[in-house]
Amino acid sequence: MRDESEKKDFELHSIRNLLGINQTELPFLDKLNASEILELKNQFLTSMQDGQREIFVTIAKVSRYMPNFLNAKVSQDILGPQITANLSYFMTPKEAIGIASYFPTSFFADVIEYLIPEKTSEMISLTPFEQMKKAVFELVKRGNFFVIGSIMDYTPIEFVDKMARSLTSPDHLIHITFNCRDKGRVLKLFENFGETKVLEVITAGLRPDLFTEMKVIYEHADESLVQFTKETIEKHNPELNESFLQLLRPGL
Repeated sequence: MRDESEKKDFELHSIRNLLGINQTELPFLDKLNASEILELKNQFLTSMQDGQREIFVTIAKVSRYMPNFLNAKVSQDILGPQITANLSYFMTPKEAIGIASYFPTSFFADVIEYLIPEKTSEMISLTPFEQMKKAVFELVKRGNFFVIGSIMDYTPIEFVDKMARSLTSPDHLIHITFNCRDKGRVLKLFENFGETKVLEVITAGLRPDLFTEMKVIYEHADESLVQFTKETIEKHNPELNESFLQLLRPGL
């Protein structure tokens, strides 16, 4: 039941992000289950892309005869981030990233906000880490943790590990992990972070403002991580024991 609720919340957030609407708009969406929302989202995406397929194919062909710096300028000044994101699906990942390498960080982050996470894995793997890190930090500044979490679901795990280690705020790591659909995948990295970082994250996560998100995250933790966290708390800050045990209790 909890998994179904999480899936529905994720798909609701996903389709609202795609449509650029807030929680008060299209209230009928709340009456649908996770599978129905996913089907509606996929139908919308298919319609949007197929309806403009000829245009996108033509633009993609023309772009191959233009230098990447000029394609980047056309994308930013004329096409805009949403069309640029959709156009990327009609290019090879190498072509798309070649153009994106000339984007200013702010515009690259704008484009990422419109990307379909399921189609981004190869493009992200080809993106220079520093460029992607700057874009993620820009999205953090905007508070768009949902987009970051969604993208991380389809990002090569080595990239996710490197990105997680580059985050200096444990709050941000918690928000991003909470917004990943596959939280267990990210949690497998936690033990490798070492005691210091895990202690920072769990200390932040036990604060009242982050407790609910941290509780949802640790519902996906395996016994090994739970035990590692317990031992880390006991060793470095035993005062957190009771709060952590409360975090692990079901139904709270």
